[in-house]
Amino acid sequence: MEHINELLMAMKPLLEQYGYLALIVSIFLEGIGIPMPGQSLMIAASIISSEHVMNLSLVMIISWLSCFFGNTCGYLIGYYFEGWLDKKGYISGPKMQKLQSTIQKYGPACLVVSRFVEGMKQFMPLACGIAKMSRKEFLLGNALATTIWVAVFSLLTNFAFEHLSVLSQFYTDHRYVVWSSAALLFSLMIFALLKRKKA
Repeated sequence: MEHINELLMAMKPLLEQYGYLALIVSIFLEGIGIPMPGQSLMIAASIISSEHVMNLSLVMIISWLSCFFGNTCGYLIGYYFEGWLDKKGYISGPKMQKLQSTIQKYGPACLVVSRFVEGMKQFMPLACGIAKMSRKEFLLGNALATTIWVAVFSLLTNFAFEHLSVLSQFYTDHRYVVWSSAALLFSLMIFALLKRKKA
């Protein structure tokens, strides 16, 4: 709860001053590789919407569109400006080569997993473009990753905040069941993506 209060104290002034524009700019820029507090702003906006200060549906739609199109721009930059990025030294080195091999092997699953890893989610769309992932695969992975990300950090955050005491008690009593269920669902989703990639 203390962490939530700290997040709200940091993000609420931005949302009060710039509103939905803060979400659009922050989440979109993350998609092209610029570190921004997009996820924190979306979480804060979703919590604030439970107080009817912002509209949850608008928060979700704006966040989804900003994320999807920001990631797509990042992908296109990597796809068409690989030479320039390499010349500037942004994408050289063995780590980048390893990342490209991973993307070529696992395809859209990389986008889904990286969406929940800070630092990787900003760079992955660019890396997918550099690795020349097919547009069809990228759009599929981007849409799926964006949908899951918004559902978890906006919709579920709003629901959890409105039912905090009940959920907190349930989690305390059944934390291992919750962890196991989440891990199982995530594993099944990644398995389905990998199976589709091989097909």
